[in-house]
Amino acid sequence: MNRKTPGRIRRPLQQWLLGLALLGAGIAAGAQPGPQGQIARLNQQQGTVSIAPAGQDRWQAARQGSTLSVGDRVWTDRNARAEFYIGPVALRLGSQTQVEFSGLDGNFVDITTTQGELQLRVRDGLAGQRLKIHTGNLQAVITAPGEYRFAADTATSTTWVAVASGRLTLYGRNGASQLLTDRQQTTVSGRDLAVVQTQRVQNAGFDAWVAERDRNDDRSFGTARFEPPGLLVQPAVVAVPPPQVRYEPDYRAQQEQQLAWQREQEWRQQQEELRQQEDWRRDQEWRQQREWQQRREWRDRAEQDRWRQQQQQQQIQLQLQQQQQQALRQQQEMQLRAAQAQAQQQQQLLQQQQRAAQQAAQVQQQQLQLRQQQEMQLRAVQMQQQVQAQQAAQQNALRQAQEAQLRAIQQQQQRGAAATQQQQQGQGEDLKRLWTSPDSR
Repeated sequence: MNRKTPGRIRRPLQQWLLGLALLGAGIAAGAQPGPQGQIARLNQQQGTVSIAPAGQDRWQAARQGSTLSVGDRVWTDRNARAEFYIGPVALRLGSQTQVEFSGLDGNFVDITTTQGELQLRVRDGLAGQRLKIHTGNLQAVITAPGEYRFAADTATSTTWVAVASGRLTLYGRNGASQLLTDRQQTTVSGRDLAVVQTQRVQNAGFDAWVAERDRNDDRSFGTARFEPPGLLVQPAVVAVPPPQVRYEPDYRAQQEQQLAWQREQEWRQQQEELRQQEDWRRDQEWRQQREWQQRREWRDRAEQDRWRQQQQQQQIQLQLQQQQQQALRQQQEMQLRAAQAQAQQQQQLLQQQQRAAQQAAQVQQQQLQLRQQQEMQLRAVQMQQQVQAQQAAQQNALRQAQEAQLRAIQQQQQRGAAATQQQQQGQGEDLKRLWTSPDSR
């Protein structure tokens, strides 16, 4: 009878273990993923958000709570925003942004953006999976929790990437790669990861909306999340019923079975207590980890705010420096123009002085020539006067000579006339004497 007892006890235990295996298989079957290809769920939207199902070009209005699968595309209109949950990841889209959920496998969750701005907040691990962001000119692989920003511009083939906290790697053509960690950012042009220096304009509205969504997410303690296929799902708690013990007529066998069942119940109770203690310990650890993660997130957010403030201050300082440099350049240009104008004025003044000096020299020369001419004219006048005086003297002398000659002639004439008269008188007297008689005489 003692030889048969272990077999009799083993049979209900085998039945119990078989039932437990079947229940485990049922639970495992119940824990399988839902519809294949589902990636994200639309959690929040503002403005006009449109969705194009995979393989279709027809856009339709998005509804809050709808799920998106592989190949679905999303478009946010002007001044519109949208938030999606991909497991523990919050994906936020800015205005005029297009995103395609392009792939899902055991290693990667692929997201493609061809235009616009998006922000990702990865709160914890992705069960071995990683996020891969495709843009027009690069691929970015996110491998750690944190906050990430992307802005793609296909027109210029550039992508701006900023890591507030976390870790990602950029991949380009020909094996080019670049690692970005906490508080690092870059702007990449082309497919060779060529870094360019550009001044990016901050989107204050989108930043404020992202900060508000982060606060809401913190208040909800991360309970609002979507578990897509491929991500781990926690199994449900299994309640195992007590084994059905078949009682044999043998009292000792029944007693042994009862004792075995009691020991089994005690073992189960101990296991349940251990499981509860382990669950409580895990819950405490999870709470402590959650509090630590919240403190870390608050610290990271404070650091991110400080980093943003520093970036804004740096941008303001850069703008001020640029304005000061521009004002300095304008002042230098004005000073240069003033110096050029002053030099030109001085040159013109010098030319005027030279012309005035030349004119003064010409005037002096003309005056000298005039004085020379006047002196020559005066000398000529004096010489003419001298000549005239000489001529007058000569004329006077000539007149005097003529007058002397005339007087001499007159005197001669007078003497001749007197002589003639005397002769005539003598002749008359002679005639009288001739014509008179002596008596009459």
